[in-house]
Amino acid sequence: MIEDSRKISDARLVAGRFDGFTALDWIRQAVSVTSALAAWDQDQLVDVAVGKHWDVVRLPRALGWRTVERMRHEGTPVGPVQHTPEGVEVLVPVGSAAEWHLPDTEVLTEGTVAVPHPAMVAPRTQHAHTWIVSPQECAPLTDANLLHEAYAAALAATHMDSAR
Repeated sequence: MIEDSRKISDARLVAGRFDGFTALDWIRQAVSVTSALAAWDQDQLVDVAVGKHWDVVRLPRALGWRTVERMRHEGTPVGPVQHTPEGVEVLVPVGSAAEWHLPDTEVLTEGTVAVPHPAMVAPRTQHAHTWIVSPQECAPLTDANLLHEAYAAALAATHMDSAR
């Protein structure tokens, strides 16, 4: 954990890049990059607004991981996804998941979600938050319809496994 904290505190925005990572354009839409870097420098999560630049689909943890694994295995583009104490949170285009009616899912269209430093990729964590798919290495946002299909398939597979 000390090494992770050192990496965060050593990170600086240089010439539009974040110590070799992709530029922080994804968060620039929601908060000041300077304030985000300052928070991460202090080992804090950053609250980003939901409903203006993206919505968040929250899935149960185990099913959320299976859903993301399924999408990646099938070659489906996946945007930023984080694992939190509340579940797996997937960033999707605003309004694109409004019609979701799948069990144990929640669509967040307002408020904020706390996000870790982009380098906090599983298995590393920052205050029980980790990126499954970091915003520095992915598609801009996940297509909500493709996420819906993958979640429904993961849910069906889980029910089939339980019935055995």
